[in-house]
Parts: sequence; structure tokens; C-alpha cells
Amino acid sequence: MKEKNPTVAASTSIFKKVLLNCSAQAKVYGSCVAAKVPEVERDMCLKEFLELSNCMKSMIRRKA
Repeated sequence: MKEKNPTVAASTSIFKKVLLNCSAQAKVYGSCVAAKVPEVERDMCLKEFLELSNCMKSMIRRKA
């Protein structure tokens, strides 16, 4: 039987935490981008992206 890789298990756990805790921000960002397709431009949803990014970073920091 194969042993689980602790690094992969930890990464999966962090990823689950990010998905659970940042889903609202991800939905807002995704909706912003979807609403502007096909006229996608750089930084068009910057505010929404930064909110999602900050949420994700805070979840990663909390794991430490």
C-alpha cells in the first residue's frame, strides 16, 4: 500500500480551506469577468481580483 505524501495532503487541505472560505469572492470575480466577455481587458475586474487574492493569501497565512 502506498503512503500518502504529507506535502500533497497539506496542499490539498489548504486548497480546500481556500475554496470554502473564498467562494464568495471567487463568484464575484468570475461574474465580473463573465459579464465583460468577449471584451476582456487588462485590469477590468481589478477590484474583484484583489479581494479574491487577499482572501486566498489570508487563508494561506493562517495555515502557518
